[in-house]
Amino acid sequence: MRILAIGGAGEMGSVAVEHLITQPECSEIIIADYNYEAAVKLKERLASPKAIALKLDVMDKPALMEAMKDVTVVMNFAGPFYKLAHYVVEAAIESKVNYVDVCDDYDATSKLFDYDKAAQEAGVTILIGMGASPGISNMFTRIGADWLDQVEEIHTCWATGDTDTGEDAKEGAAVLYHLLHAIGGTVPSYQDYDWRQIKPMIDAGALTAVFPPPLGEVTFHDIGHPEPITIPRFIKGVKTVTNKGCVLSYTRLVRNLVDLELWQEKPIQLGNQMISPADFTVAYLLQNPQVMQTGESVGVGGLYISVKGTKKGETRKYELMRMSSESMGEATGLPTAAAAILLGSGKIKQAGVIAPECIDPVLLIKELAKREAPEGQYNSGLIIRLVDAEGDVKVISPGKPMIELLDEISSRD
Repeated sequence: MRILAIGGAGEMGSVAVEHLITQPECSEIIIADYNYEAAVKLKERLASPKAIALKLDVMDKPALMEAMKDVTVVMNFAGPFYKLAHYVVEAAIESKVNYVDVCDDYDATSKLFDYDKAAQEAGVTILIGMGASPGISNMFTRIGADWLDQVEEIHTCWATGDTDTGEDAKEGAAVLYHLLHAIGGTVPSYQDYDWRQIKPMIDAGALTAVFPPPLGEVTFHDIGHPEPITIPRFIKGVKTVTNKGCVLSYTRLVRNLVDLELWQEKPIQLGNQMISPADFTVAYLLQNPQVMQTGESVGVGGLYISVKGTKKGETRKYELMRMSSESMGEATGLPTAAAAILLGSGKIKQAGVIAPECIDPVLLIKELAKREAPEGQYNSGLIIRLVDAEGDVKVISPGKPMIELLDEISSRD
């Protein structure tokens, strides 16, 4: 299969490219990036005849269409997605090429569902949000939901040790713009069978979860993310879906940015110039990274997913957790690469715009297991707890590798 990796030289895309270049299914991978020098550098480092470097601007439609010729799968890492995603999706549908991205912007996610009919008519799969959160968080949600007869309440939560803005200034800016976008104004949440706008990063709606060491107790706050947009579409009957986040090293800073409205994009007068608060904030943080180290980092991040409902008339809540010291690039890029292989090999067949909760978790776990973790990297494995109506807790998995839990994941008993 030939894979086009848009933004393939960046922090997340390069991890996906490095993994795919070693897979026998991948015959060629095009590292397409606005930063052509970075694409060439990655190609040279890989030293593989499978790798091709290409300069590409996703807003240049003729060039984009040309890059998609004879391609099996398009992977899209070019952000921010609320500004750029639709260019690539439109071209993929027109080219009749299967597509996967790591879109983590809630409004872009909503707009991409407008392409569902066109994608179905073209017979292509547009898989959006296939990273860590969204992505693995949705997969854990699917696992918990499949264990219940009726799903009522889902909370997807992520904690990251810091926001790695990378060495590339453009890529670092994209990460920070996404964060500001996720905390700005009001953001969507799904409550009482309807999408509602709520204020992010406030104490109302906060959720505290207890991980095993080294993470321990973590408090998450509502933030703008795609999970409340996609999950109610594909897990029918659910009443409430939220996404909550925690940047462990500088949550207080993030909450201050919300209070001061420094996420605003509308320019203000500054002397003889006009500048938006968001542009100032991003520039200041990139030039003063020490400001983003105001709290203690334990060197790991985590996912916490809570799925509550009923089974045989009894109330149950499943908690699925994982901790890892993997980088943002690994956590995001590797699930995308796994999905690209599944798409290219025809194991994901659903046409239209879909999300990670639509994929059979067993297929994704088997594909992810092909890559061995680097020596010294910490991974807790998948922790699964069952909480009954009385609050009693049963540990289903204390932290086993996901590949060792396929029987439990497949079971609905």
